[in-house]
Amino acid sequence: MSSPKWTKEQQAVIDSRNSNLLVAAAAGSGKTAVLVERIIQMITDKDNPIDIDKLLVVTFTNAAAAEMRERILDAIYEKLEKDPDNQHLQKQVTLLNLANICTIDSFCLEVVKNNFYELENMSPNFRIADTTEIELLKEEVLEDLFEEKYETEDKDFEDLITTYTTYRDDTPLKELVKKIHGYIYSNPFPQKWLHEKIEMFNLEEQGLLEQDFSKTLWGAELLKDLEEETKNDIIILEDVAETLQNDKDLEPYLKIIQSDINQIKTLQKSLDNWDKAYETSGYIRLVDWSKKKVESEIKDEAKKMRDMVKARFNKKREKTLIADSKQCANDLFNMYKKLCKLEKLINEYDKKFASKKREKNIVDFTDVEHFALHILINQDEKGNVTPTDIAKKYAQKFEEIAIDEYQDSNEVQEYILTSVSRGNNIFMVGDVKQSIYKFRQAMPELFLS
Repeated sequence: MSSPKWTKEQQAVIDSRNSNLLVAAAAGSGKTAVLVERIIQMITDKDNPIDIDKLLVVTFTNAAAAEMRERILDAIYEKLEKDPDNQHLQKQVTLLNLANICTIDSFCLEVVKNNFYELENMSPNFRIADTTEIELLKEEVLEDLFEEKYETEDKDFEDLITTYTTYRDDTPLKELVKKIHGYIYSNPFPQKWLHEKIEMFNLEEQGLLEQDFSKTLWGAELLKDLEEETKNDIIILEDVAETLQNDKDLEPYLKIIQSDINQIKTLQKSLDNWDKAYETSGYIRLVDWSKKKVESEIKDEAKKMRDMVKARFNKKREKTLIADSKQCANDLFNMYKKLCKLEKLINEYDKKFASKKREKNIVDFTDVEHFALHILINQDEKGNVTPTDIAKKYAQKFEEIAIDEYQDSNEVQEYILTSVSRGNNIFMVGDVKQSIYKFRQAMPELFLS
């Protein structure tokens, strides 16, 4: 079999060493083949050959891991055909069975099983529960928790029931608790992350309760979004106005477009202050289209574009500038109080869910990732993260960490793989357009950053 002809860019990727490298390539561009060739080049290097078990190759499905292993084995055999007495290559065939070519879940499971003693109340013979079993357990825990809250007439809980449910059905609140709980565990520090996000609504603590709403994160973002909208609308209307010029019959329509532009510009100038923008918005009235009878394709197209802009602009400002600063700030702060109660309920559910799983000696893959994270990193009171001694041993072992389909990584996995790296030996390949694990809180934005 003839060797593939690599492009200049592919060859540069294959030959690169001693630095973190991210390869962004579209489907069908041969990125996995490049990854395999890079591995083969590393284990057959004349000056510094490494053993295949000194690599950590991470894929995101077991099928992909099996295919990767098979591709590497085929490539080794191809090399052996040309050099059958090469003992190093023969050794690689044997070591391939021990190599860490696996899913991130499999690697985390290995870390946990080999270091379970680092975890509190963790039995070494735990079992991975299937999805159905976990979902049923979630329902059971929620039912018990809600029943307890009803019986004790918990006031905070009653407020949440009033806010998020109907008097007949508390399912919406249960689903909300499950959804948020599942989402926060894609973060390395779930409880901390949730608390920080909720505190963003605490305008009293931030000293913003009596300030113009534009000073808040929320107000600033809303005004920024509205400013972008007005810019686009003005550009469109100015183009429309240009088509209506130099024709006296179309002058009434031109005046309407010019009036629209002036009013939108007036609002645009006020967008540095919430109350000013709110007051200005109340005065804006985009007039009706002229009923003058003129047969003109230019006029018809102008009306079409103007109707689109008018509808979009009115919807945007009426949806955004719905109240003055005081009302908006009070609404947000009232929401903060409810979110604090929701946080408390989610944390109670989290503890009971974890307790039930320990009782049954089961874990799910989210647990495995977070257990591995606990084993591999330390975090001090200031939030600084450092690798543990166990992580450092893995880092000494792995000459390179190769991550296939990197766009499907989440932040927990990012922390785990970074902790066992040397800071200059991570090789990542992927295509952000192929991200398919959003349901597992994959973060393709990691790829883009």
